[in-house]
Amino acid sequence: MNTYSLSRKKRDKQLRRADILSASVHVFAQKGYEKATMQDIARKAQYATGTVYLYFKDKESLYFSLLEEKISKLISTTKEKTAGVKDVREKIKILIYESLAFFGSNQDFFQIFISETSKFRWVIDRKIAPSALMSEHMNYLAGIIREAQREKVIRSNFKAEHIADIFAAILSTVIVGLLKEKPGCFENLKNISGFIFDIFMNGVKA
Repeated sequence: MNTYSLSRKKRDKQLRRADILSASVHVFAQKGYEKATMQDIARKAQYATGTVYLYFKDKESLYFSLLEEKISKLISTTKEKTAGVKDVREKIKILIYESLAFFGSNQDFFQIFISETSKFRWVIDRKIAPSALMSEHMNYLAGIIREAQREKVIRSNFKAEHIADIFAAILSTVIVGLLKEKPGCFENLKNISGFIFDIFMNGVKA
């Protein structure tokens, strides 16, 4: 929605929320999840601590709002990059490359998420995995797989949803591995994305 179509009050509210989320990225990256405080985030955003609590009840809810926002950004970016692309193989290549590029440019944030996975496991299982956001993303992936099946690029004796799950699992495994490595591991994205594409396509090609 265009912010100019909203009332001044709603626009201000959206901007304050965006300021807080933006400040939290820097604070979490600098201090880590455990050491970061709502006071630190408020100070970085240049708001009173009470203002931050008006938007987020605690640090955990703020962190996961930020996580959902980043996932949403990734989904919109991949859709935008693949829009209008006719070659389905090229679409899959773009999906892989843009996913790697996104996580590479947000390494500090997602390295925190990886290090805190056991702590947040219940939230991932109950909130993130079954969310409408992830459902939308997996449906989008399945749609591309179905397109590839119609064009006989990918075998059609398996459900598109199942192949989409496999694709997502391969991509996720590589990304998590990279996030656990030293800085700079995302630099050679062309070779890494090409490797993932080959592994996936060789396994599911028609």
